[in-house]
Amino acid sequence: MFKVTSANSLLVVSRMIFSVITQKILAILIGAEGIAQVGNLKNVFSFFEQFSILGTSNGLVKYISEFRHNKSKLNDLFSTCMLFASVASILSFVILFFWSNSLSNVVFGINNNFAYVFKILAFIIPFMGINSILNALLNGISEYKIYSKVTFITIIVSTLLIAFFTIKYSLEGAMLAIVLTPLIQFITALIFLSKSYKQYIDFSKLSFKLSFKNELLSYSVMSVVVILFINVIDLAVRYLIEQNTNVQEAGYWTALTSISKTYMQFTAAIFPLYILPKYAKISSTYEFRNEVISIYKFLLPLITVGLFLIYLFRSLVVQILFTSEFLEMTNLFKWQLLGDLVKFIALVISYQFLAKRQIGYFVFTELLSVVLFYGFSVYFIKLYGTEGVVMAHFFRYVVYFFVVLYILRFNFIGQDKPIK
Repeated sequence: MFKVTSANSLLVVSRMIFSVITQKILAILIGAEGIAQVGNLKNVFSFFEQFSILGTSNGLVKYISEFRHNKSKLNDLFSTCMLFASVASILSFVILFFWSNSLSNVVFGINNNFAYVFKILAFIIPFMGINSILNALLNGISEYKIYSKVTFITIIVSTLLIAFFTIKYSLEGAMLAIVLTPLIQFITALIFLSKSYKQYIDFSKLSFKLSFKNELLSYSVMSVVVILFINVIDLAVRYLIEQNTNVQEAGYWTALTSISKTYMQFTAAIFPLYILPKYAKISSTYEFRNEVISIYKFLLPLITVGLFLIYLFRSLVVQILFTSEFLEMTNLFKWQLLGDLVKFIALVISYQFLAKRQIGYFVFTELLSVVLFYGFSVYFIKLYGTEGVVMAHFFRYVVYFFVVLYILRFNFIGQDKPIK
């Protein structure tokens, strides 16, 4: 855990440094309104990133971890997911290319025509799928150093691309750069890491097999449904803020969530790289309890102190990342940081659903979380404005945590029992 966290920390620090450059350029050149529109694109991008392999990334990590020393099984697994990626690419192309105008109207509003962004994205989906498969491989075999190297190079090149296109073409350029990022990641992996991948993937033996169809489809249902709802709700909440306040406030909330995603990267990588493979191997409630306690002991003090420091220096953080125009968002930090803390505490436990393929529990708790977020947002925004949305973020994860704890209560109480 220490090795994974250490390598990840260096990566996140690098990501934060380059994020400062990117966010600063976006804040200066396109302002809060532009950042809100970029946020809309990122929600669409995030969904198709998962859909590019039919939402099977978590399943891939689990089975790669299990069969990392069985090349025959791995080839069957990669054959299945390559077929999934092909199906996803065809479906995505049809939706993004032929319905680009309708998607632009829904996502960006009828006054903004960004149909060309979706048409370009239609051709990028296959690269997204390959990247997702390769990332799942690195996560499954816990090659955090290689993963960090690929990500680091991608961050540098994509930051330069975003900077160049935004300076030259403003908002349209920023969107184009974001859409082209998967292509950069693919080229980076091809140039620097093809030998590492060939140790586990025998490309000559890949075939049209669906040996892992049933195993991966269960994860597909989980991820596609959940990721779709998460991003649709994000779009709906951003629209809700615009309707109840203004588009600038929507930009402030989008900026805050981008800060949140950046610092949460310190913990995000440990879930697929360490927690998911570890939980997949655990066979008893006693082992599970001990592992959860170990994770909390190691990471919770670090995360708590880190979030407190961010709150303490929130004005400085905003000025470094954005401009003085965004200082109004400092009053949103408290609830966002508290919500992120509770989210981490809950996710450490709920990742058991993914590790043990408890599909019903995973889908139920995730959908409950996003529905609660929207419901609380509708209620609190009328009382507290944009601050009500971050309050909703906190309260939904409090409810989520207690629901997950109740579902997994027998893993924490009673005698040692086997976990299926």
